[in-house]
Formats: sequence, C-alpha cells, structure tokens
Amino acid sequence: MKYKIFATIFIILGLLSRQPLAVAEDYGEWQEAARLSVTAVVAPYTSVKLSITEITFDIKGEPGNYDANQSVSITVGSNQAKWSVHAKANELIPESDKASPLPSSRLAFSINDENDFKDLGQSRLLIEGDAAKPPTAFTLNFRLTTGWEDLPGTYRGDIIFSFLSSP
Repeated sequence: MKYKIFATIFIILGLLSRQPLAVAEDYGEWQEAARLSVTAVVAPYTSVKLSITEITFDIKGEPGNYDANQSVSITVGSNQAKWSVHAKANELIPESDKASPLPSSRLAFSINDENDFKDLGQSRLLIEGDAAKPPTAFTLNFRLTTGWEDLPGTYRGDIIFSFLSSP
C-alpha cells in the first residue's frame, strides 16, 4: 500500500512538472503603480588645460629674440555652442627697483611650430570651436625680445588665457 501511495504522488508530481509556468498575463495586465520623474541639468563647462604652469627664458647674450626653454601643450574643450580662447600678457616686472618693466608686447607666441609669432601686448585669438567636437590640442611656443635698455635681473609676469562663449 505504501508503494501505491508513493507511486501515485510520483505520477501526480510528474504531471504537474509538465504544466507550463504561470506568467503575469495569466493573472491580469500590469498596472502602473507609481511614476518617478527624471530631470538632468547639464551645466555649461569649459576646459583649458596647460601642460606646464611656468615658462622661462635664459637670456645669455646681446639683445635679440630668445625662445622659451619649453613649449606648452594646451587642450581646449567646451560643451557651449560657439567659443574662443584668447591670450594676453602682462608686462614683466623686475624683482629689482632699478630696472624698468619689459613691455608685454615683447612677449610673443606661435602655434604648432609655425614661425609666425604674434605679440601678446593685446588680446590674441588662439583657437575657436563649437560644442559638437572633441577637445582640441595644440602647442604654443613663446619668444621674448630683449633690448639694450634691459638691465640684468629677473623679470616676472603672466599670460592670461580668456574664454569667450557665444550662445
């Protein structure tokens, strides 16, 4: 008798295992229970990256044109519609009170090994672009022109990179 009960249970389990599994449609349709609203705010950004933060000129000789000891790699990117990057130098101030500043117009740059140096006495366009492009990389080379009136000493100043966006 025990064997008949086990055989019957075994047959019933076998039959049940061959039945298809119930799916959501067997119990009705899915109904929306809640909703979560999503908002993404993409802020405007600009990225101007310089490979180094300082350049130096070793002036050893009579007045003339002297190239900086190193060039500067610059990468510019933005998600704004139209943009441009400009550069302008401040005058180079001497550490000594006896010397006069070197005018910013004597500091010049060229892009990507071109020999067309432009002075930084006024704001100069370096690059322009739009948001639909990946960041742009290029190299800046700098040159300083010295004169007979320049006294020995150390002179310091800055080159300021400015970003302009046009919506």
